[in-house]
Amino acid sequence: MIPDEKIRKTALLSSMGLLAVSLTQPCYCTTATCSDSIIVFLLGWAAIFSGPEGIIWLANPLLFFAWFFLKKNIKVSMFLSLLAFILSLSFLMLGTILDNEAGHRNAIQSYKAGYWLWASSSLSMMLGTFILVYRYNLRTNPSGRIWRSWY
Repeated sequence: MIPDEKIRKTALLSSMGLLAVSLTQPCYCTTATCSDSIIVFLLGWAAIFSGPEGIIWLANPLLFFAWFFLKKNIKVSMFLSLLAFILSLSFLMLGTILDNEAGHRNAIQSYKAGYWLWASSSLSMMLGTFILVYRYNLRTNPSGRIWRSWY
């Protein structure tokens, strides 16, 4: 059986690696231009109060906190990585995005590798923490029964 520490390390390194690679790729294209992931990553915080894309950017700090809590509290890490993944997927629901400082919005035409790698980063963290919590629950409940018998 694979020890928990190896699963923890694999989840953390794969998540960090996917995020690092995503920053080297374009993330989405609008009718006007294609955006680089590193620019969106570094400047996305400035859009927090200007629309839904700013709220979606909060997946980044949620993922960072999930990394931080991975050793300290696995259940908190699982919850944070789940929220980060849901927020990253919610970007697919946007039809338009704030495209410049003047407040112009343009339609999103396509999602590029940077976006998919970014979403995969939170997905790998979420899957790793789910596996770790599942294994912890099996150790604390060796019978494997989830529901308590009421009779």
